[in-house]
Amino acid sequence: MIRFWEDHPEIAGRLEAVRDLILQRAASDDPDVRAAVGQLLAASGKMLRPAFVLLASEFGTPDRARILRAAAAIEMLHMATLVHDDIIDGAPLRRGVATLHALRGPRLAVLVGDWLFASCFSLVADLGGDTHGGELARLVSRICGSEISQSTERFSASTSVRRYLRRIAGKTAALFALSFHVGAGQAGCTEAGVSILRRLGYNLGMGFQIIDDMLDFSSNAAETGKVPRGDLCQGIYTLPVVHALRADDGVLARALERAPRSRRAAARAFRIVAGGEGMRLSREAAESYTRRAMLEVSRLPESPARETLRSVTGRLLLRTW
Repeated sequence: MIRFWEDHPEIAGRLEAVRDLILQRAASDDPDVRAAVGQLLAASGKMLRPAFVLLASEFGTPDRARILRAAAAIEMLHMATLVHDDIIDGAPLRRGVATLHALRGPRLAVLVGDWLFASCFSLVADLGGDTHGGELARLVSRICGSEISQSTERFSASTSVRRYLRRIAGKTAALFALSFHVGAGQAGCTEAGVSILRRLGYNLGMGFQIIDDMLDFSSNAAETGKVPRGDLCQGIYTLPVVHALRADDGVLARALERAPRSRRAAARAFRIVAGGEGMRLSREAAESYTRRAMLEVSRLPESPARETLRSVTGRLLLRTW
């Protein structure tokens, strides 16, 4: 059972079915692809995005088989973006486990990422209609644009809060929003219901990513599964860093400039950010987005799915992994 969903066994069981469906799609392909996809699924985390597809569908009249395929498509899209992100970042670990490109080389990793993208769109095509296919295509374009922005802004001490928020909106928040949209749309929810769920996903995604970026400054790397100071040394300045730089007297900026070449400078930059006002301000931003998400939850019809979403929204704000 997936750890995050232990208190919601029905969702956990359906997420296992999502995993099984993805493995079935890979079973008829090359043995290296099958093994790689199995590795990725074994290392998968909370599977939030397919879970949101499943939960959003409960506010309509879902066809369970169709919703399962939609959830699998969203998870494969997410997996593909992670594979490509790890290659671009040269990340050796994800969630404390060796990344696909580190274990099997960048060539196979790129091909597996491409296979996941293709399989995602194939599943969507199986559902019929072109609405979600268009949404997915636009999302992939937006994710790529956000990645390009992140790359061009590396090591920029002038990165603004606005640019940071735009970047995470184009990646995490957009995919969260789409997960809710796909689930609600496939289940025939009303237009008003789809809008509420999409806004819920957006705000939840924004808060989630801010907390995720704050966890980069946790002293417990074993629990979070993150590479200590990874983003800092790569010049990816997240919200805690951006806020800290705005209040900086030059010490942090100089440490960041030397961080890629000096472990001592990287450690100093880490300590400045971890112990500074940037963390408090980032926490406030995450809480603000979470309140907005909770407001959207309150607008949903009373149901077990609504209570699950209320519980999950609160837990994501307080998580340590």
